[in-house]
Amino acid sequence: MCTVSWLYEGGGYHLFCNRDEKHTRRPASKPQELTRGGRRLLAPLDGDFGGTWIAVNDSGLSLALLNRGPGSPAQLSRGLLVMNLIVSPTLSDVTKRFASSDLSDFAPFMLLGVAPGLPPALFTWDGHEASVIADADMPLVSSSVDPAGCESQRRATLERISAKSPELRPGALLAFHRSHSPAPSAHSVCMHREDAQTVSFTWVTVNRGEANMYYAAGSPCRSLAGGSLSLALHDWPQTQCA
Repeated sequence: MCTVSWLYEGGGYHLFCNRDEKHTRRPASKPQELTRGGRRLLAPLDGDFGGTWIAVNDSGLSLALLNRGPGSPAQLSRGLLVMNLIVSPTLSDVTKRFASSDLSDFAPFMLLGVAPGLPPALFTWDGHEASVIADADMPLVSSSVDPAGCESQRRATLERISAKSPELRPGALLAFHRSHSPAPSAHSVCMHREDAQTVSFTWVTVNRGEANMYYAAGSPCRSLAGGSLSLALHDWPQTQCA
């Protein structure tokens, strides 16, 4: 359960993510710098299974995961797939790795890939068939309660916020992720239910020399007090030309 939005700016991009989870899930760790497959990355870690739902690596590539339904105890955590794919230097490499991955042990998901100078790519798995959408539409929304209704409401909220400014800016997307329009509920972007709520907010910024991940635990409507980590990008030209 998540809401993801993004914005390209100055040759780089911003990526925003609300993570919604049930109260029974263990708290995630704050982002940390990791090394996988010789590549450095920033990612928070899931408290239950050790994977992640959002990560950015030192080539400026980010991945953001949205579940499309509950998994079973017999299935692998979808966050582990993110950790396997984020070692890719480009979106092209993610596509190749995704195409060759055995997804049969994963519950359905959507996985957004964002890189500087390239359209966002959406990798999907419905439990039977995998697909890649070359240019994803924003925002991406997932919910275990009324998925269609939540997507409709959150898209309408973004349209109202966007209508107030001729040019979408990071501040508008920040307001979107903190929004309760029309009221705090299962359908609002900052989500609140009896059994679940938005448990964290992540803001990834990638520019010519650096990737930054800002992370705030808890509902973003209440507080954005958190911290950030930065990562130097070492192969920006290769990313731009992928």
